[in-house]
Amino acid sequence: MCGRYALRRELDDLVEEFEVDDNTIGADDAVTRSTNVAPTTTPPVVLERFRKDEPDAPPTRSLRALRWGLVPSWSKDASGAARMVNARVESLLSKPAFAKAALARRCLVPVDAWYEWQTSPSATEGGKPRKQPFAVAAADGSVLSLAGVYEFWKDESKAPEDPSRWLVSFAVVTTAAEPGLDRLHERMPLVVPRDLRDPWLDPSLDDADDVSSLLQAVPRDLFAGGALEAHPVSRAVGNVRNHGADLLDPVPPADLEGVVDLRTGELLGA
Repeated sequence: MCGRYALRRELDDLVEEFEVDDNTIGADDAVTRSTNVAPTTTPPVVLERFRKDEPDAPPTRSLRALRWGLVPSWSKDASGAARMVNARVESLLSKPAFAKAALARRCLVPVDAWYEWQTSPSATEGGKPRKQPFAVAAADGSVLSLAGVYEFWKDESKAPEDPSRWLVSFAVVTTAAEPGLDRLHERMPLVVPRDLRDPWLDPSLDDADDVSSLLQAVPRDLFAGGALEAHPVSRAVGNVRNHGADLLDPVPPADLEGVVDLRTGELLGA
């Protein structure tokens, strides 16, 4: 799964990295960039759309602040958003909440790292298994792009001229965890490599078979191949109010208790 991540990059850096045509995020807009991005906040997301007034022109790639937690267009209200922060790749094209978005409204979610909590097989705390958070990031320090889908929802209780009438929200697509990372959790975000960013964002790629082929083309060996690394981090990340720069710092081995090494399976700090 993916329920928390870090993004500290400047918006200008994201514009360059993702070759964005239009940065719609203004200086006064509420956009979430921190070491502890949580559901229901509004982090920057990359998407492509055709312009209504120029249907024959190429789609425009934009950077927008969208709310994390997808609200389907047919929802009566937005109260269920916190339950739809993730979309399983196995049912992405069939589940009503995500199927249309998977064909027409795919996006990329830039992250410096995502967090996952490992349940200790040996250490306990308060009578329950101790949980140790890890940060999973690109081994070379580059920004990662997580697969996402987004949707528009209209609040019928608000006036047509009210700019807040429309809510645009997104979910992160998840897949089965790769070997090694499955020692953290059985699920992980689907990481879109640089060479597949363009087709993932392309709104003209809207055939279910083509999207299914694209999903299959996304590699699932990034950790084993060394493109991803993971390290234990402070358990302070568990509190959404904490946003310190040190949340991404590795925890010293001496401070670990009952943690399983992701690559070897060795029990550390037993």
